[in-house]
Amino acid sequence: MKLYDIFDWCKRGPELENYPYIGEVALNATEADIETLLEIDGETYAIGVLGVRDNDAGVRKIEINAATHACNYEYEMKCPYCGFMDCDSWELQDEGNEHACCRCNAIIGYERVVTVEYNSWPVSPPNTVRTEWTNK
Repeated sequence: MKLYDIFDWCKRGPELENYPYIGEVALNATEADIETLLEIDGETYAIGVLGVRDNDAGVRKIEINAATHACNYEYEMKCPYCGFMDCDSWELQDEGNEHACCRCNAIIGYERVVTVEYNSWPVSPPNTVRTEWTNK
C-alpha cells in the first residue's frame, strides 16, 4: 500500500497523489481501515483516507504516549494516548462512559464537567443623598 502524508488535508484537493509520498508498506488497503494504526520503524501513523481501488492511504504521523495520564478540565475531550482534541465532544452523552478516540481509536473514559460562571458590569450607580453631621 502506498502512503501519502496528509498533514495539511484539504489544502491540496481530494487526490492522494497531490500529497507528499512517504513510501510503500507490505499491507493491502483491503486489510486496513480508518481505525488502523500503522507502526513503521518505530513511528506511528493514523490512516485518514483509504483508497482501496488504488491500494493507497493518506496518513498522519502521530505520537502515542505510553505513559498516559488523565487530561482534566480541558475545553474539549483530549485523548490521553495521542493528544487529539475532539471538537465534537459536545455530542457525547452527559454521563461518563467510554469512547473511542477519533484519531488513534484508543478506548478512553470520560466525564463531562459543567460549571456556571457569571459576568457583571456597571449599569447605574446606587442613589445617594448628601447630608451633614448634626452632633459635631
